Amino acid sequence: MDEQPHKHLPIIDKPMREPELLIKKQLPQFDMPIDFLVYDDIRADLLKFYASFPCKIYACVICYVARGSIKATVNLWEYQVKQNDYVVLMPGSFIQIKEVSDDVQVCFAGYSSQFLDKVNFWKIISPLMVNVFKKPIFSLTEDLGQIYHEFFSLMTKCSVFDNVFNSSDIAQSALTFMISTLHNAIAQGLVEIDNKPTTREQTIVSEFLQLAFENYHEEHKISFYAHEANLTLSHFCNVIRKTTGYTPQEIIMSMIIMDAQTQLKGTSTTVSRIAASLGFNTPTTFNRYFRKYTGMTPQEYRCSNTK
Repeated sequence: MDEQPHKHLPIIDKPMREPELLIKKQLPQFDMPIDFLVYDDIRADLLKFYASFPCKIYACVICYVARGSIKATVNLWEYQVKQNDYVVLMPGSFIQIKEVSDDVQVCFAGYSSQFLDKVNFWKIISPLMVNVFKKPIFSLTEDLGQIYHEFFSLMTKCSVFDNVFNSSDIAQSALTFMISTLHNAIAQGLVEIDNKPTTREQTIVSEFLQLAFENYHEEHKISFYAHEANLTLSHFCNVIRKTTGYTPQEIIMSMIIMDAQTQLKGTSTTVSRIAASLGFNTPTTFNRYFRKYTGMTPQEYRCSNTK
C-alpha cells in the first residue's frame, strides 16, 4: 500500500473489564503498533463496532470464544463461530463481523506484522498451514477450551507487568505455544476438523485463493492465474466455479472491493492513491469499477453509513 492506515489496537496498560473503555480508544483495523497484545474479555460492544465494513488485517490474530457466538466472513467465506471455538486469522486476511450475540466473550491475542517478520512466522505456522487455509475455525472440546481460556487470562494478567513479561522472546514463545498445542490437539483428535481428503479441484482452488490474495492488487486478469495453475483458461474457470460457486473474476472482484472499502472507511488515503494501490491506471477506471459492483462511487461510499 502507498500509505499506512492510521487506526491501530490500543496499548492496554492494565486489565480492563468494561468494553466501553476499549471503544473510547482507537481500535484494531489493520495492524498493531506494538509487537504483542493480549486481552481475555472482549465483549459484544467492541465486536459490533467492526460490523460496519470489511477489514484487512496485517497482524496474526488468535482468538478463543469463551461464550456466545459470532457470524463473520473470513476471506469470502461465512462462518458461525460458537463457544469453545479457536480462531486463527493469518496476516493478509479479510474479515467482517456480521452478527454478535449479546453474551459473547472472546479472548484475543494479536501479533504485529513487523514482529511476525522478525520471528519467521511462516515457519512457526507451517504445521497448521493446511488446516488454517481450509478453515480458520477449530472446535475444541470443553476441557481443552477451558485450558486455553485460562492461558489467555494468565497472559492478560502478565501483561500488566510490562517490564517483566514484555519481551520478544516471551511473545514468540506464547505464539509458538498457541500454534503447537493446537497442532498437537488436532493430532490427538481433540479438535473438530474436516478430514475429507483434498481433491485435485480443491487443491486448485486453494492455490488460486493463495495466489489471488498475494496478487489481486496487481493482477486482475484471470488468464494470469490460469497460467500459474498450468491450466487452460476454460478448464481453470470451470473448476473454480464448480468448486466454490463463484467465478474467478467474482472472487478477484470481491477482494478488490473489500480492500477498497477497507481503505475508504478506515483511512484518509485519497481515492487516486487507493486506485493506484489496487492496480488501476486511473482513478476514473477505479471509480467506474467500484460503482459497477457497489452502486455508488468511492467517495459516496466513504461518506455513507453503509454497512
